[in-house]
Amino acid sequence: MSAWTIALFFTGWKHAGENIAEVLKQRASGLPAPIQMCDALSRNAPKGAETLRANCLAHGRRQVVEVADNFPEECRYVLETPGAVDHYDALAREQGLSLDERLLFHQEQRTVDERPSVRLLA
Repeated sequence: MSAWTIALFFTGWKHAGENIAEVLKQRASGLPAPIQMCDALSRNAPKGAETLRANCLAHGRRQVVEVADNFPEECRYVLETPGAVDHYDALAREQGLSLDERLLFHQEQRTVDERPSVRLLA
């Protein structure tokens, strides 16, 4: 079997979890769990099927931006936090690290970098 990357997009009145559950019912058994990109809404999780959830940070970021005028310091911290992780990922890519090596690199940075944001996200 060839390795293909497929991105599916559904729109309509159903939640993402309902849509993806229908698709996964037709999927060959024995395959590894697919990656599901969505926000953290519980109704986006398919019932009766396993996926690797890749929650979208953009949704959460938008909500922080909406309240930034009321909590400028706290929101600035939250909005700038992913930048530290992006920095380490750029370094790992520049070094030509494989996916497994990049993961290990991030984990090592989490223990070296004392910023709570890096320890949380790396």
